[in-house]
Amino acid sequence: MTEPDVATRAPESDAAEQSLFPGDTQTGASMGEHCVTDRPAPAGAVPTGEISKIADIDVYITKPSDYPHSPSKLLLFLTSGTGIHSINNQLQADDFAKEGFIVVAPDQFAGDPAPNSVDPNAAQQANPTMIEQVKLRAMETAQSFMLDMWLARHTSVTVLPILQRVLEGVKEEFADAIANGGGVYAVGYCFGGKYVLLLGSELPDSVAWGQGVKDEEKGIVKPGPAIKAGAIAHGTLITKQDIEAVKSPISMACIVNDQLFPDEIREAGQKYLDEKKVSHEIKLYSDVPHGFAVVGEYQDPKVQEAQKSAFEQMVAWYEVPFWRSLLIVPLEDDPPGLDVCLFCFNGGCTGERNHSRLHSISSKHPLVLNIKRSRKKVKRDEPPQKMSKLAIAAETEEDRYDTATQVKCYECGVENVDRTSGKLPAVIDGIMKANTFARQAEVKAWEQEIIACEHTLCLQQESARQIESQDLGHCSMCELKENLWLCLQCGNLGCGRAQFGGVGGNSHGLKHADETSHPIAVKLGSITPEGTADVYCYQCNEERTDTELAAHLAHWGINIAEREKTEKSLVEMQIEQNLRWEFSMTTEDGKELKPLFGQGFTGLKNLGNSCYMASILQCLFSLPAFQDRYFHPQDPPPLSQHPAEDLETQLRKLADGLLSGRYSQPDSDVFASEYSPEIPHQKGLAPAMLKHLIGSGHEEFSTMRQQDAFELLLHLLKLITRSQHTSPLQDPVRSFRFVMEQRLQCLSCKKVRYRTDEQDNISIPVPVRRIPKAKNASKDKEEEKDKFEPVSLKDCLDIFTGPEVVELTCPSCNSKDGFTKRSLFKTFPTTLAVNARRFELVNWVPTKLDVPVVVGDEPFDLDAYKSSGLQHHEELLPEDVNTSTKASFVPNEMALSQLEGMGFPRGRCEKALHATGNADADTAMNWLFAHMEDPDIDTPLDLSSSGPDNGGTSTGVSQESIDTLGAMGISPPQARKALKETGGDVNRSLDWVFSHPDDQGDFGDDDGGAAGEAEVKANLKEEKELAGSAALPATFRLSSIVCHKGGSIHAGHYVSFIRKNIPHEGEGRGEEGWVLFNDEKVVKAVDVDEMKKFAYVYFFQRR
Repeated sequence: MTEPDVATRAPESDAAEQSLFPGDTQTGASMGEHCVTDRPAPAGAVPTGEISKIADIDVYITKPSDYPHSPSKLLLFLTSGTGIHSINNQLQADDFAKEGFIVVAPDQFAGDPAPNSVDPNAAQQANPTMIEQVKLRAMETAQSFMLDMWLARHTSVTVLPILQRVLEGVKEEFADAIANGGGVYAVGYCFGGKYVLLLGSELPDSVAWGQGVKDEEKGIVKPGPAIKAGAIAHGTLITKQDIEAVKSPISMACIVNDQLFPDEIREAGQKYLDEKKVSHEIKLYSDVPHGFAVVGEYQDPKVQEAQKSAFEQMVAWYEVPFWRSLLIVPLEDDPPGLDVCLFCFNGGCTGERNHSRLHSISSKHPLVLNIKRSRKKVKRDEPPQKMSKLAIAAETEEDRYDTATQVKCYECGVENVDRTSGKLPAVIDGIMKANTFARQAEVKAWEQEIIACEHTLCLQQESARQIESQDLGHCSMCELKENLWLCLQCGNLGCGRAQFGGVGGNSHGLKHADETSHPIAVKLGSITPEGTADVYCYQCNEERTDTELAAHLAHWGINIAEREKTEKSLVEMQIEQNLRWEFSMTTEDGKELKPLFGQGFTGLKNLGNSCYMASILQCLFSLPAFQDRYFHPQDPPPLSQHPAEDLETQLRKLADGLLSGRYSQPDSDVFASEYSPEIPHQKGLAPAMLKHLIGSGHEEFSTMRQQDAFELLLHLLKLITRSQHTSPLQDPVRSFRFVMEQRLQCLSCKKVRYRTDEQDNISIPVPVRRIPKAKNASKDKEEEKDKFEPVSLKDCLDIFTGPEVVELTCPSCNSKDGFTKRSLFKTFPTTLAVNARRFELVNWVPTKLDVPVVVGDEPFDLDAYKSSGLQHHEELLPEDVNTSTKASFVPNEMALSQLEGMGFPRGRCEKALHATGNADADTAMNWLFAHMEDPDIDTPLDLSSSGPDNGGTSTGVSQESIDTLGAMGISPPQARKALKETGGDVNRSLDWVFSHPDDQGDFGDDDGGAAGEAEVKANLKEEKELAGSAALPATFRLSSIVCHKGGSIHAGHYVSFIRKNIPHEGEGRGEEGWVLFNDEKVVKAVDVDEMKKFAYVYFFQRR
């Protein structure tokens, strides 16, 4: 019998390994010669590890030579039937240790390794006699029986509990290695291969620990896989169901026509892994014996090469597997270029991380189109050309870049595939003509949809007359001769508002519209012969189109064909304004501010009206809570089928980009010349995918219009809270949360009521104190801008927490004298987000006021604003009788009339008062501003679902919705109550829970009686932990601000100033200072005190 015959022959056996997954059993050949017999060990090789104990289990442990001075990963090594005392198995484990792994090989057989199948000496006899052949056959039969008995003793019922005990033990002994690798890795040979697959599955706890399910009605808990990733070589006893249950990434080294791992089982399992998109790699080796991958002497060079290749396959799987890649998109013009998969059009980098190749391996998509771009370096040898026309020249890709492409095949290793063959020309052409994600956003940034409205479509003009040319030369109320607007209803000519760029205006056109209620006006200087012009509707307060503009102008004797455009249109001025909004980037002596580079100094490219997002993100990721949550450069990212749609992946990606410093480098394409002496800044990251993701489904943030930065902050905090945070990672928004306590006291009977609300920000009013204008100011000059007295942060907090009188009827004494109301802090957050309200309504349009708020750099205490809670001498008001017996809601009449007086519809006012506790108009107004985009904002308030008619049951509330809220940590009673109050809307229910933290919910059918309900409520109240901390002193210090330039929160430009440690050049240490993040420009800031006075959002960090 030749050596290969012995190596691959499996003894006849009736033993069968039962699968843990019902309906599957492997029969026939189960263990081969090499599963139970060692090859000769390499000459002179000596194991370097030692036999030890973990959780009272014998283990062979081997470590890297430089451990613990260098970080390592933990590898669980599962042997074949020869066990951990086999020299070859120990040498194999040592090889993994040389690659940087701490290797733990448990004795999964509890001191009972597999019996040898044959006597090696007998097998080596070339011509055995007849008697020797009979003895050999008898020996083989006996040992086959012994092997069957051994297999019956070592099944998953006995092996898995051993492995689980070892896994629990290594978590304590080698916690550093597990943390460094992001989990436990595993490798298995022959018998051990099956158990690597099982550990990579979601095994029930009862099965994993070798216990039977005693009560099927209670269900089976299925934890996640016990290993991060696994690799196996020539596995045995493996069933199709074993492979189909795998959840962890898996690599397999398999043998063609292996009787011990049949092709049909392997192929069926691979098909399932492909369908379920489980990360996997399968390599086939032919003409090699079963057991070839384990260390041992082989004479055949092909077997030697296969042994080496299998080991390299496993090491590579753990070192740079595609499932560990963070999918950080590199700078678009890296020298190696970008690969675009020609099958699924996935983009991948080709540099050090080489995500393109890993995608090719995982998806089996070999062909890619490599795109290399190099920036054209254009030096301005002449002064910039003077603008001579009212247009913005579009700079094309061809103007900015030289592009080179080639087709590569990763499977064949060919670098330049013939691009003219097959369907390649059409596919390549489509890729090159397609817009990238960022380019689509850039194009959309300048789109503005202007439509007609009822006022332009139904315009009723007064009696026609010819307006004399001299009357079209200036405003009817002043002498301004530009920025003139013609009322299309009566023919009055008035000047417009003052515009960006020094265009004057006294708003006489607006004044005329307010006095006459004439809605439509056209800007004379914007009329073109083609029939276009700026048409504005003062009723809608929006720019509109007039489909009958030519006829409406002819009504006043104006021939549109004879008009010539003489002024910029509103769109052109808005684009110019967005392009030119800049905070000062120079010092007082005219020198440019010093750019900063390195870790924590990475800018964000403006995607077109995206500065509001960039400023908020920079502030958030400067906070320790966000850095601890999302910046883990050594950890593998979450597995996601669609990373572009996964918030966790995108935030991890952004954290790596902002904090690693990898992309914070000077732009090599910018260099100074005589006419452009600017200092090169960085290119900046373009978070187009994140912007698309957080704006998805939102009416405003899904557009490319400028938005309110504070509203984005609230929206983003809500999205992050709703996302999953697996232990030990915590929701970073927790650092923002705190509890405000409201105290109501009746003015007559002096009884009190306390109510608490959990919040993640405060919006403080800024008192407006105008400085009187000089009486002798020249009326001919442009009207002087209003100036305001500076106020302190303490002034604003005093107003925010000050007492006020509200008109309510006392439920105790029935007095209508009213109540005093005051809100103070019950707890304090780690990070306090403060919005300074510097706006007033002008013609029902929020207008920004430049009221300076003085905020110092020194720490300050908020102890004076802490609520003292219920005092021993205070008597509580009784609960309203109607609240528990009726589903009706009577809004606060005073607050309701105030809100209606502001122009809000009654239905919205009632809904806002109900959502905010029916307290006052200010709180309800803030709620309205925060929920203006809700799709059901105009749906009438309906409380029937929570009334007594339902009998306290969960009628109309789906269990799925309750489960969804339960996954976010909300108890079933709270979820049920919230869903009833919000008509079953999960998103609004979450808001309701946060705004009613003390409401224990609707217990419905959770308990059988009142005693049970009371017990559950008591337990919930006891377990509920208030957000924030009540400890004193509550000392805070300003850490960052978001500033805004412009007259409206929906226009202008946002930047952020962040307090950071700024390193000295050439030195590791630095000094604390302020850094200005102005889109992609990151510089050391000057004159921060002035900017702090006019900040829009403040972030204070507790010390």
